[in-house]
Amino acid sequence: ITMVSFSFKQRRFETLHTPALQWPTDRFKYVGYDPPASTGFNLEESTKGEEENAAKPFELDPYGCHSEILQNKRKGRNPFHRTAPYQLSCPEMKDLLSHCGPELISKDMVPWSGLQ
Repeated sequence: ITMVSFSFKQRRFETLHTPALQWPTDRFKYVGYDPPASTGFNLEESTKGEEENAAKPFELDPYGCHSEILQNKRKGRNPFHRTAPYQLSCPEMKDLLSHCGPELISKDMVPWSGLQ
């Protein structure tokens, strides 16, 4: 998997989300990109907000099931309460999609467990 996003999110994806998915770290590449400062983008402020509002909550709640801040973010991003049918269209993902931790899901419960 190659992910392209803001550079300030890199730590969260590499050290929190990838392990939570039990995805092999050697099969994940993160490409960080930031808009130029001339656009008003402030990397320092964005990094601080990322740590407080995303990374720290995911450190305690890897799947975003129990943290109020993460639950509120999820609700805010889904105002029409839509649910994707991934558990039906990809039953191999059912265990992962329904796992809420706080412990990490077992490697043998993800479809890519055989990847080296």
